[in-house]
Amino acid sequence: MKKKLAPSFDAAEALARLGANIRTARLRRAESESALADRLGVSRATVARLERGDGGVSLALAIEALLQYGYSEQVFALGDPEQDGVGKRLDALRRPSRGSGGALHAHRADPSKL
Repeated sequence: MKKKLAPSFDAAEALARLGANIRTARLRRAESESALADRLGVSRATVARLERGDGGVSLALAIEALLQYGYSEQVFALGDPEQDGVGKRLDALRRPSRGSGGALHAHRADPSKL
């Protein structure tokens, strides 16, 4: 049996905020839960769970709801590696410096000090 992951405080907050944002978008369009559910191909109860921030609702459903309401730019920006400042700095530290004769110098960096 699969072990259910309990979301961290921050993850739970993000789920709740995402659900609330989807609900706000739906209400601003004067759309019922049932109408959104029909468009997404799920039950009204599933839409209610999504809007409550229930972590058991699929990521695909949340993304589909966001796309339905015109949030494509924000959806496609999620996890954008260009926004990963720490990862980019770590990557730069691992690259050989110019004039090193091509030898790769492994650097160990403490990410907390970047």
